[in-house]
Amino acid sequence: MELKRILAKDLRRATEKAVALYGQDVLFVSNSRANGMIEVIVAVDVNPEPWAEASTSGGGERFGEVLHQSFKALDKGATASPADETSIKQDAHQHAHNDRNDELNSDSSNASQHREYIRGREIVDMVRDELSAIRKEFKLAQRVATWQSESSANAAVRPLIAALAEASIPVSLRTLLVDHINSMTDLDEAKEALRLHLTKSLGEHWAKLPQRGVHAIAGPAGAGKTLMVARLARAAAERKGAESVAVISYSDQRAGAWSQIQMLCAQSGVDCLRANDPETLKTLLSELGQRRLVLIDTPGVQTAEKLQQIIECCPELSAHLIVPADASMTTVRRYLADMKINWSSLMVSRMDEATQPWALLQMLCEKPVKLSAASHSPLATDGSQVLTANELVALAIRGLGLETTLVADEVLDKDEMTVVTATHALVNRIETAAHAS
Repeated sequence: MELKRILAKDLRRATEKAVALYGQDVLFVSNSRANGMIEVIVAVDVNPEPWAEASTSGGGERFGEVLHQSFKALDKGATASPADETSIKQDAHQHAHNDRNDELNSDSSNASQHREYIRGREIVDMVRDELSAIRKEFKLAQRVATWQSESSANAAVRPLIAALAEASIPVSLRTLLVDHINSMTDLDEAKEALRLHLTKSLGEHWAKLPQRGVHAIAGPAGAGKTLMVARLARAAAERKGAESVAVISYSDQRAGAWSQIQMLCAQSGVDCLRANDPETLKTLLSELGQRRLVLIDTPGVQTAEKLQQIIECCPELSAHLIVPADASMTTVRRYLADMKINWSSLMVSRMDEATQPWALLQMLCEKPVKLSAASHSPLATDGSQVLTANELVALAIRGLGLETTLVADEVLDKDEMTVVTATHALVNRIETAAHAS
């Protein structure tokens, strides 16, 4: 089987394109949004490709033609004119040049196919891990449901328990939270106890933003590594000057990745360099030894392998992990627990879009990591902010969607003040205005 990538404006067109190219039996692996379009990954059977045989036979014909001309020139010997010898040499040189170009194009094509293969394998592994995690969560939820019931909770906190049950919270964490607030009699008190309990479990582990030395930013594909590098470079350039900061793009072969980071660095006046192999990276780091801060943007595939290569080139490197706030438990566990990397800090992106950072919260409770930066905007011009455990917890609790109770400005009975919801207060205000008119 071989994985193929298809881009289209919407999912229907991508599906039609896949069926038209690979037939009705094509296997759809995943779909996602990329650069405003729909990206579909499909698996197809690999058949021997006729162009490979044609390329081989063509190379043999060219070699045979050159060899025939060489023998012909030798047979002529002294009778051959200088012009004929020059023509034969030029033809041989041209054929050799064409063969070298064909080899370079073939190597480039093979490298591109290898990158697509690695990316496809990681997508398949991620899907397999996600399905396995879902099965485990489902079995655990069934066991918990047999002995935990919402009916035993106080009526005041049942809305909070129901919101916890509907949120995307790992079963083990939800069970602990429900047990913690089950016996409380006030909703606001339960929410505050929930916040304090989570904040205490996370602890106050924080790290300074990268300001000096060599730092690598790593994480899953699409987590916002390049944007975070650009934000950190801009902030350092504003403090210490653009000439003291440099950015290196390491082994990122995505289409448009190099032009994107060049454009972002140009906006802040920071030098941007590119290294595709460890030898080039080592040379660049030695040339940038006088820079105050060097930031390395890493690819979204083969993260552990690429980081190990960077560490071998620069043992004093500080590695920082960046993940989206709403990353799944499988993704968070793969980078925080499974990878044997000593992360200097954790950075979180998409704080403005995410409402369910529960998987990240549970993983941080199990394995504390220093928090450093967070991005609240998709714009590179908006700088990163300091990330705290309290901010992550507040984001999770806001995502539960519970309405905050408040005191109405107008009540029907002035002798007896009543606490009502915002909806009730609005209804009372409308009715009062209607009676007054």
